[in-house]
Amino acid sequence: MQTMQPYIICQGDYLAKLAYQFGFDADTIWNADQNAQLRQLRPNPNILFPADVLYIPDQTGAPPTLNVTTGTSNTFVANVPTLPVTFRFSDPCFASQAFSIQELDDLTGLTTDANGTVTFSAPVTLDTATLVFADGGATITCKIGALDPIETLAGVFQRLQHLGLVDTGATLDPTNLDFIRVALRALRIAQDGDATADSSPGSGQPPPSESSPPPSSSSGSGAGATPEDNAGLGDDGTLDDETSTLLLNAHGV
Repeated sequence: MQTMQPYIICQGDYLAKLAYQFGFDADTIWNADQNAQLRQLRPNPNILFPADVLYIPDQTGAPPTLNVTTGTSNTFVANVPTLPVTFRFSDPCFASQAFSIQELDDLTGLTTDANGTVTFSAPVTLDTATLVFADGGATITCKIGALDPIETLAGVFQRLQHLGLVDTGATLDPTNLDFIRVALRALRIAQDGDATADSSPGSGQPPPSESSPPPSSSSGSGAGATPEDNAGLGDDGTLDDETSTLLLNAHGV
């Protein structure tokens, strides 16, 4: 039986990246009995949270070695696995636009689709992708593997920020949930409006524009809020199932 050891997840870690880094089979380790609790907590193995514990094969043994010949050049090739990465820009100016990725100069001929969606393959060793648009020279930096699970307050905050419902310069304050509830109400209003226009989640309609501000005030939020008026966000920082589904449909993951 394979000896396992605990590994504490850091920001930016995800299963495929760790499998390559430590040399184990991702599916085998994820489905190991020792990781049953983590599987239940995090349904998506590639969206983990810092301080989660993943059990991986014991790393105390000697690292693998390769033969070299002294006095000559020795060539080694590492096959780095890739994963598909997708971003979607709600601003229509990014639709059908040519772009390049600063860190991946071997990728050419890249163009967003008519909905502003960007899709490319990235090596698991890539932490940041810098998108440079040919028309106008706009530069956007995207972090890979940094999205927190939606079951966490940080994950809720990030998704609302990506949708433009929380200012990009804002920082998360776990002691004040009111501003997140304001954003969740704005999300619900936007989605209800989309439904009225026959563009329910998954219909291809873009999420709310990043420039759309949330309402300036709210009512019924805070410590005394009831389930009916807390915008689906409990005082413990978790979403109810309906609001979680709504946010996932709007954000994508």
